[in-house]
Amino acid sequence: MPACHAYGALSSILPAVFTGIAFLIAVRRLPLLHPVQLWTGSWALATVLYALRLLPYRDLSWLTAGLICGAVVVFAFGVSLGARAAGRRRVPSLAFAEPKVVEMAAWLSLALLATTLAAFIAQLISRFGVPRVLRISPEVKLYLSGGEAPLSGTYVEVAIAAASICALAAASARARAPRRWWLTATAACAASVYFSTSRAFIAVAIVAGIAALLMAGMKIDRRRLAGMTLIAVVLIAVTFIGLGSLLGKTYGSSGIGQFDNFFSRHPAVSWLALPYQDITASIPALDLLVGVSPTWGIAHGCATAPIPCGVVRKLGVPAVRVPVAGPFTKAPLRWNGYTFLERFLIDGGTALTLPLVGIAGLLAGYWWARARAGSAAGIVIYAISVPALIGAYRQNLIEFVAVAAIVGVGLLLLARFLSSLGLPFRRGLVHDT
Repeated sequence: MPACHAYGALSSILPAVFTGIAFLIAVRRLPLLHPVQLWTGSWALATVLYALRLLPYRDLSWLTAGLICGAVVVFAFGVSLGARAAGRRRVPSLAFAEPKVVEMAAWLSLALLATTLAAFIAQLISRFGVPRVLRISPEVKLYLSGGEAPLSGTYVEVAIAAASICALAAASARARAPRRWWLTATAACAASVYFSTSRAFIAVAIVAGIAALLMAGMKIDRRRLAGMTLIAVVLIAVTFIGLGSLLGKTYGSSGIGQFDNFFSRHPAVSWLALPYQDITASIPALDLLVGVSPTWGIAHGCATAPIPCGVVRKLGVPAVRVPVAGPFTKAPLRWNGYTFLERFLIDGGTALTLPLVGIAGLLAGYWWARARAGSAAGIVIYAISVPALIGAYRQNLIEFVAVAAIVGVGLLLLARFLSSLGLPFRRGLVHDT
């Protein structure tokens, strides 16, 4: 029995060692915000903390450990191929060097966000009233988490796209006043996600905005970058803990204190229990999913892209219906996060998960290279992708990235079209008058 436990412990530690070493190499050799840095950093954080076993998690199977380590390898290979493919193409005419177009797109994004947010809130108020909506009562939370509100997803994706474009406008501003205005607008876009009740997507909006600033080449020294990062971490932590308390997600209600673990034995640090669970619980949950996944999958793409599958179902084509949120694990730790690999396991099974990760890496590498080459569309798409790569330890956000990216690029193209018509344009927000 002890030998079996040691064997299981070794398979549980291997991903932490492998991803940790890969992350350190990526930090040393690759540019800031490189896809491989983000991917390996996400997995390293989760697997290293999981290996500490501050909660009595299950041991990982060797198949799960192999999928995690293999995903790092094939993702890096895909990124390399994608970057090479992008290098063979010229920078598109819609380049970051067109600040007038970027600024117009930012104004359009704010208008679209205001419209979708107003419709979303009006829908909630008509059903629950102003007080319950403003404090996000349990009834509102249950309604939104059940996917009954048709505008909830659309409004959040518009908010993320708007945050990225406004940050891009801030980076293009030459004067201090307009730059501050667009940074404020970026923060407002992120703050608007509060009404969706999703703490994770508030963090997504903040990270996407910062990524757009950095990818656009905004002059930020190391001290300012460290300050921005610290502020972002504090804001995300406050949002996670504060909004979580508002929604009833507390240490007392989590059940963690009802069984023996590091946090129940050390009440002074019990406030760290929920963040620790959020970062680590998806790793053993992934192991449960791997254990029941068939070799070739069952959803045939409908797990990764449920919206297109929903459309074809309405046209009479039989397609598997996959819930947006996965099922919860059993008590005492109920969890429904299964990492970036979850959707691929449902679609392609254990046999095709790694090839699908390689394709994701190829796309990330392509848009990384386009962003570095100065493409405004590339910057927006990659900035929206950054939170998905950082959050790979917890969930797959490919469809979310795709929809938000389509919104962002569509606004840039619309702005370019309107600009080409010679319509009156407010000057002074990008260029000095």
